[in-house]
Amino acid sequence: MIFYMHECEERLGYTFKDKNLLRACFTHSSYANEHRSQPCNERLEFFGDSVLGFLAAEYLVKKFPNAKEGELTEYKQNLVSRKPLSQAIEREGLGEFMLYGEGESRGNRGNRESTWENLFEAIVAGLYIDGGMEEAEKFVRRTLFSKVRLSAGKADGNTDGAEINHKSRLLEFVQKYKLGAIKYEMKSRSGPDHDPTFEMAVTVGGKEVSSAMGKNKSEAEKAAAKTAYGILYESLSGKGGKKKGKGDK
Repeated sequence: MIFYMHECEERLGYTFKDKNLLRACFTHSSYANEHRSQPCNERLEFFGDSVLGFLAAEYLVKKFPNAKEGELTEYKQNLVSRKPLSQAIEREGLGEFMLYGEGESRGNRGNRESTWENLFEAIVAGLYIDGGMEEAEKFVRRTLFSKVRLSAGKADGNTDGAEINHKSRLLEFVQKYKLGAIKYEMKSRSGPDHDPTFEMAVTVGGKEVSSAMGKNKSEAEKAAAKTAYGILYESLSGKGGKKKGKGDK
């Protein structure tokens, strides 16, 4: 596959001093497996996740000076999640520069949203390494922060402000970090038959993460999923972000 470096830099709005680093940002693992001398973007993705997390935290603290920690955490979780990052790559037309292996090219190229999320993080790392924090921040502000609408209780990754699907978000997170299977189990049912209350627990990898109450099972599952996501997100953030569940990086 041909890597159109000049066109790629024009889309990025930055000219790399280290052209090999630029190429590495856009190299899928399938391509690296077929071209052993070319590193893939997984290490850059790992690094970029932390740089992006810092930039997002700084941006949110300044944007919402009166927000509580819990509110800021939820904003950040949504702001740097898969959908808004992959949408940014699609908007900027950067996905077309991705280098895939022949086998991957013949198929559907796997989960495109996941691949583009990883690409966004790798680009952030590449810009930070080659041009410093200023260049990384310029890119993130232009392609992500300026495009995403943040409001309480809304999915900031969706420009239409649709309500967050907490179960889907939890599933996406658990799959990304390979934390194990998710199961929802009813712990209790209380109240009269005409107005019952359900308590549902969510387990990940065989361990209960959280439980919540609701007027029906679906409502309780969604509440439990929301809490579980926050717990797992904070747990991984406290252990260096992507270290857990990504031991291959």
